[in-house]
Amino acid sequence: MTKRRSPEPEAADDNDNVAQTVFGDLITFVMMLFILLFVLSYNEQKNADFVTQMQIKFGEKLEEKQQSMTTDALLVSKIEHYIEKEKLQDQTEVVVDEHRVKLIISPPVLFRSGRAEMRPEGYEIISAIGKVFEEVLNPLVVEGHTDDVPIHTAQYASNWELSFHRAYTVVKFLVQKFKFMPTRLSCIGYGEYRPIFPNDTLENRKKNRRIEMNVIRVSDVDSL
Repeated sequence: MTKRRSPEPEAADDNDNVAQTVFGDLITFVMMLFILLFVLSYNEQKNADFVTQMQIKFGEKLEEKQQSMTTDALLVSKIEHYIEKEKLQDQTEVVVDEHRVKLIISPPVLFRSGRAEMRPEGYEIISAIGKVFEEVLNPLVVEGHTDDVPIHTAQYASNWELSFHRAYTVVKFLVQKFKFMPTRLSCIGYGEYRPIFPNDTLENRKKNRRIEMNVIRVSDVDSL
């Protein structure tokens, strides 16, 4: 006689499957929760570190800017004192911007027309200015500029050459007189190509003929 097999408890199996599924989902949820908390904690620490670094950098920048402003103020004060003392207000000008302290000198007090050899009084002026610039370690860029009246002499074929040799004369004197490090100094001749006024009057041409001595802020050296 054949025995009948009892039917399998399908309901019990279904309950087990549901329990396993719920347990698996719960484990997954807990793992995701831990991962989320870890990421949030990591980002919070990362953000805190970032804020701290930015505060340090901004503090350093602010301190550098304050020191630069103090140096600029002292430098300008000494230059203006010398200009006033020697009554050179009509031949010089001091300009301060975010990148440099600029001393503009009219060539007639330094050079004869069409020449790059300094006058005796020109050496005196540059010598006095050199003593002031010697007190700071910033880079110094000397620029030569002319008007647009063409020049063609045995020495200089163009205003470009004349302007460069005038700037070079100033730089060479500073190196020889004060032992400035040559790596700190540079000279550029722009000729008539960077006028500050239109070359349409005698007065404007006179203003465009100039030597510029630029004390560059250290933070702007890389931008040159």
